[in-house]
Amino acid sequence: MQMGIGEFFLQILFCIGYASILFELGIQLTHLLNKWYPWERSIGKRIAIQLGIHSVITLLLILFFFEVYLSIYFHDDTLFRQVIIIGMILCLLINAVFTAEYFFYKWNDASVKSLELERLSNQAQLDVLKLQLDPHFLFNNLSAAISFIEDEPKIAINFMKKLVSIYRYMLSNKTQHIISLRDELDFIKGYLFLYQTRYGDSIKVEIGELAFAHKYGVPPLTLQLLIENAIKHNMFSLDQPLTIQIYFTNEELLSVKNNKSPRLHKENGLQMGLKNIEQRYLLLNKKVPATIDDIDFFTVEIPLIKLSDQE
Repeated sequence: MQMGIGEFFLQILFCIGYASILFELGIQLTHLLNKWYPWERSIGKRIAIQLGIHSVITLLLILFFFEVYLSIYFHDDTLFRQVIIIGMILCLLINAVFTAEYFFYKWNDASVKSLELERLSNQAQLDVLKLQLDPHFLFNNLSAAISFIEDEPKIAINFMKKLVSIYRYMLSNKTQHIISLRDELDFIKGYLFLYQTRYGDSIKVEIGELAFAHKYGVPPLTLQLLIENAIKHNMFSLDQPLTIQIYFTNEELLSVKNNKSPRLHKENGLQMGLKNIEQRYLLLNKKVPATIDDIDFFTVEIPLIKLSDQE
């Protein structure tokens, strides 16, 4: 049977309307699922759920349009099967578009976050280098090393080795966003050795049993910034030592705690260091560290990052 011009245009309008409705339903379904079952929960399940629901809607629309329009003009099972095939192809294409849009958004977002994270990591490196290259820091440490050379040459050599290892650690990890907690703790022990050699029992460090240190990581220099702030913003002496405690609050939370004896002249470095750490955690899509500031103690609780999740 030859199709008339009117019927031809009617079918064109039907196809356009049908595709438009499918596309609009796809948009609404995507918005709904973004709230009910976001992509972050499971990409595979999200694709399956979205495609399944959209396929059912597509079949229902085909049945509706076929009953309302197509069955009036045509009584052809072949046409019905063709409409179903075309509808499912449209469904797949529409979902492919939305899935591609999501992955493009995540890729673009990850690129922006990576650049910002690199900037903050570099800033943290720069802040630490400023502290370490500060004339007072170098002068005090070199003076301490020189004072040990004559009476305690072994201590002097070990002191200089630790000083060199600090700079080596910072340079070798300057491009890393996450570093093993075990490596960070090894670095911190060397860093604290400098202060404890100079100040003796005025600075005490208690590191608890950290059996899970090899499984977790932190942004580089996180512990160093916190310890530097504790030393920088508190007074300490043999009679009133500064005690810094590092321990697991639970398997995925590390606490850095120090007793408080604030200096009379307060500086802004504490907030800057904490802000840098917080921003790096945010860019890693991780929970930010929490601070507990009471009368006698200042504590920072650092969320640990599973190294297996980063592989």
